[in-house]
Amino acid sequence: MVGFKNPLPALQESNLFYNLLKIKNMLDYDPLLHPLELPIQKLLVQCVTDRPLFFPPRQGSTPGTSLAGAYGTALWLAVCSCLKTEAGSCNKSSREEPRCQAPNECFVPWLYKPYSTVHRRNFARPVLLRSAELENMEPLDAFTLEVTLWGRQAISALEAVKETIKKMGELGLSTEGMLVHFMVSQVQEGPILTLAEQLQVQPPATSILLEFQTPFLHQEKDKEGKRYFYTEGPLPIVNILGNIAYNLVAWDIEDRKVGEQIDGKMRHTLARDARDVAWASGKKLSMVRSHLSPVKMGERYSRGNQKMMSLQGFVGLVELSGDLASAWPWLLALALAGGGQKRAMGFGAVRMWLNSF
Repeated sequence: MVGFKNPLPALQESNLFYNLLKIKNMLDYDPLLHPLELPIQKLLVQCVTDRPLFFPPRQGSTPGTSLAGAYGTALWLAVCSCLKTEAGSCNKSSREEPRCQAPNECFVPWLYKPYSTVHRRNFARPVLLRSAELENMEPLDAFTLEVTLWGRQAISALEAVKETIKKMGELGLSTEGMLVHFMVSQVQEGPILTLAEQLQVQPPATSILLEFQTPFLHQEKDKEGKRYFYTEGPLPIVNILGNIAYNLVAWDIEDRKVGEQIDGKMRHTLARDARDVAWASGKKLSMVRSHLSPVKMGERYSRGNQKMMSLQGFVGLVELSGDLASAWPWLLALALAGGGQKRAMGFGAVRMWLNSF
């Protein structure tokens, strides 16, 4: 960490002093080291249903979108601090996105769809829900809900998250025209580990296999507008890792609740610096083999954007070799929290397998 000492007291009354303080703040936050202090905790929630639960293939819907929608509804009802006040619940029954009326007193803004008023950008929901069993499309009487708490705010709100999952069970999951209720029978809490601590226990590997388990949507911009990668050409791993690095730094700064101590311009610069390093590390990776398939799953209405959005992307396997060590932080973040657009809805789930031979 680099410090700063002002040798000229007279600078305190000049614009130069303010600019130097801004530089100091930038130097105090290292975009290659401090994001690795981000803590992550995993929960395994055992659930028992009151009738067989089955999500049949349906356009515009997946088990992931169903869990995400149920979580959002239950969160407002279980945690909203306005429920017992004259203001009433912030989750109004309308086609518009709910708005928190007490953001400084409530966990909801951190657990629903965090937005940075400083960086002026949205973040993917830091509470990731997934049940691989529900994706097998077989009737189940019980299932395991895998919950990832991504960052300090989510972990500090652990009890609120538990209450939300309990409320999800009370409200039920909608499928085939009916509500299937479930009861939480057990919650297993994993250790709280930072990215740095998890990197330390990674064994050496000669190659890694990335398994894109749910549709991963990668978007890029060019002169003609937005462009999506499906399966044409090699996997754009360089840009994927760059996006992961940028979003990791941006979220870590927001998750630290530093406010305007690091302003929006600085945050963008720091996140971009990490992105550039991730780009360079991605260029040192080699594609050993690739087997990807495009997936399109129809459209669904977005209350946030107030328009229809497509559920699409790619799934499959990619094996990478080369200088894995320099890319480890971004690859690990990708495996732990997923990536791509629509991550909060259970899309972009990635599993990483290590080959040590």
